[in-house]
Amino acid sequence: MQKPDTSAILSDILKTVLILSASAILSYLVIHKTGEDSNVYIFYILSVIIISKITEGYLCSFIASFLGILAVYYCLFFLNLRFTPSSEGYHLTLAGMFIISVIISMTTANLKKHAREAEIREEKTRQLNEISRKLLSLNGAENIGSLALEYVSSLTGCSCVFYSKSPQSGEPGMIHSLDPKHIPIMNSSHERFVAHWVFENQKIAGFQTDFGNESSCTYLPLISHKKIWGVMGIFQLCQKPLDKSTLDYLKLIISQAAIALEREYLSDSQQNILLETEKEKMRANLLRAISHDLRTPLTGMIGASETIMNNKEQLSQKEQDKLIKYIYEDSNWLLHMVENLLSVTRIKEGVSSVSKSPEPLEEVVTAAVGRLRKRYPKANVQVKIPEEFLMVPMDATLIMQVLINLLENGVKHAGKGALLSLNVTAAENEVLFQVADNGKGLTFNDTDSVFEGISPTTAQTSDAVKGIGIGLSICKTIIMAHGGTINAQNQLSGGALFTFTLPLEGGNTLEQENKNSAD
Repeated sequence: MQKPDTSAILSDILKTVLILSASAILSYLVIHKTGEDSNVYIFYILSVIIISKITEGYLCSFIASFLGILAVYYCLFFLNLRFTPSSEGYHLTLAGMFIISVIISMTTANLKKHAREAEIREEKTRQLNEISRKLLSLNGAENIGSLALEYVSSLTGCSCVFYSKSPQSGEPGMIHSLDPKHIPIMNSSHERFVAHWVFENQKIAGFQTDFGNESSCTYLPLISHKKIWGVMGIFQLCQKPLDKSTLDYLKLIISQAAIALEREYLSDSQQNILLETEKEKMRANLLRAISHDLRTPLTGMIGASETIMNNKEQLSQKEQDKLIKYIYEDSNWLLHMVENLLSVTRIKEGVSSVSKSPEPLEEVVTAAVGRLRKRYPKANVQVKIPEEFLMVPMDATLIMQVLINLLENGVKHAGKGALLSLNVTAAENEVLFQVADNGKGLTFNDTDSVFEGISPTTAQTSDAVKGIGIGLSICKTIIMAHGGTINAQNQLSGGALFTFTLPLEGGNTLEQENKNSAD
């Protein structure tokens, strides 16, 4: 039970005395001036109403009604010679006025009480909406639990502990302690056992409850849609139990925290579903690209080998050599594509990361162009790289594979005599690679689709030309695993332009490395 406020009581008594005194003085002056006593009743009723309005509770209003009637009796008996104690009409009037004043004072006090309760409910509703808004705006179970701890501790004035998982799982609880001495108690094995029981049974337990009454905390489950999302413990050792209104309001806050935790879980689940959907889409695109890119050379190789076997005597040596050369070229192309697939398998499943180390940019570019020229001796490639010696964090083998794929794409689709350019520029936080050709350019309206494992020639022709879907899809996978970006577009002057970036975190220029060594 809440202790009465002494200062408030003294203030109400003083207000009552002053108003009754003022009423008595006004009554005296009016009777002395006019000789009429009818206005005394008005002053009496008015003073009772005013006292009921400006004081708290019923006590002062009742005292004012009693003292007021004595004051009226005094005014009428001593100041009005017409009034005598035997005048029954006056006695009935005074008794009626006393009853009326008591009813008015009680009604006024009751209305004030209801008004205060309505204000409290409105304030609690506003606070609850604010709490709900803040909880739902947070991301992460730890942030939600931390904010809920602050609100609960502020409301109860107690140290609190929050478990987002069962204590039996070994995960420590989040503690908001008003006294460091409370922390070891809340971390004790007994307290963790009671909290675990709440997880298992989804019921309130601990201090002043049916289970674990000897506990130092009251544990409340955070439940939403019949599923528990956490447990809140309120430290109450040697303290008074929570009153019903506080406990009810506390449960509302905890329910809002449970809804926020459930939303966070559903958001993570939805994100995982989207990731799985994206993975399935990439797998489907990869299979489609592989099937398309394998079918054309395999069909040609089978046809050429079958022609040699069945018509060896009818074919001249030159024609046989031509077919064998065709089989050799297509088998080399298939080997190159298998190398692409094996390169991608070096990236961990489901994790967009690779083993990066600082590599000389010039050496990686030179090695990639050299390998391309071994396959296409007549390829016309112009290379431009920064003059300063750059060390770029990368997996050199994978980045060489990207450069070879993009350059080979230009050779195959722009023509062996096409002009290819490879420009590399260094920015503040990244290195920009641009591979361009002067061919016909991309045929897709959405140039991003070229990285989804679909050959742009598929929609227009048969399988006469080996597609680039698998190569570009692998390029995108490698660059994204490095934390970079890749895109494709058509140049205004004609031809395709592929651009990708590699971040420079951890990579230094030669001058910076020398400076670090000197330091």
